[in-house]
Amino acid sequence: MSEGSAIVVSVLAATVPTLVYVLILWWLDHYEREPQRLLSAAFLWGALPAAVLSVFAEHWLSQPAAALGEAAAGWLSSTIAAPVVEELAKGLAVLLLLVLARGEFDDVLDGIIYGATVGFGFAMTENVLYFVRSFTVGGLPTLTLTILLRAFVFGMNHALFTAVFGASLGYARTLKRGPRRWLAPPLGLLAGMLLHGVHNLSTRLAGRMCFAALVGLASDWGGAGVILAVIVLAWRQERRWIAAHLRAEVESGLLSAEEYGVLSSYQRRTAAWWRALGQGGIRAARRQTRLNQLATELAFKLEQGDQKRAAKLREAIASLRQA
Repeated sequence: MSEGSAIVVSVLAATVPTLVYVLILWWLDHYEREPQRLLSAAFLWGALPAAVLSVFAEHWLSQPAAALGEAAAGWLSSTIAAPVVEELAKGLAVLLLLVLARGEFDDVLDGIIYGATVGFGFAMTENVLYFVRSFTVGGLPTLTLTILLRAFVFGMNHALFTAVFGASLGYARTLKRGPRRWLAPPLGLLAGMLLHGVHNLSTRLAGRMCFAALVGLASDWGGAGVILAVIVLAWRQERRWIAAHLRAEVESGLLSAEEYGVLSSYQRRTAAWWRALGQGGIRAARRQTRLNQLATELAFKLEQGDQKRAAKLREAIASLRQA
């Protein structure tokens, strides 16, 4: 394989799995999907600014460590500097989204979605660089092994690390006061750094101890399992918010009892969308999606006590139904 072909393969191997992961992540956001412009911004931040900042910061930090010797510097860089620098660079995007787009950042699930999106963007760029370098060092066999490990076995790692911080920000967002509101974000950031550090340490030790590889796999996939469990709990919480707060909107006449029943179930929402598509075409399906989005956001704003935003959402729902 030529060097040019290796570059093409590297780019495809980094982007295609990432696209699949992002689509799965989009599906996981059942009730109120985040705006595409914010998700795009999160992904691009991870793919470009976060990756560039990490490269320069890690290079700068490696200078004083070089005095300890090449081996020691390598260990410090991979197990301490890289987790700290990269999680700070990625986490900055999630924090900015919370501050600048607070109205779209509602709970733990939103934090996971934004954090994982940033992580997938970062992983895509990093994978391209690693894949090209692996071909330069060991040719096609090394490239194949690197793609297998980084794109599939550990393909969700960067998303996991940053999703932990995003979840902590989302949890803090749901709290109105108390020490947990301020303690959760730094603890979440530290947890993401620790998971990252454990993974990097295990990969460095894997060549010497098989047990280290098992520890790394348990940490990575165990963390992913915990995040998945949190997502399921978040679905239940969001469903409770919808059921509790939209019941009064049925009594007021803003929503019908049938619409309320559809809104409180993801399966019924999906069925209603297909029914609208079959009966009225793509425009009707889009109206159904829009109604679901507005009504769900209304429930979330009522949960947060944002009556001003809730009033605007009621107006939008009334206009949509009238149209």
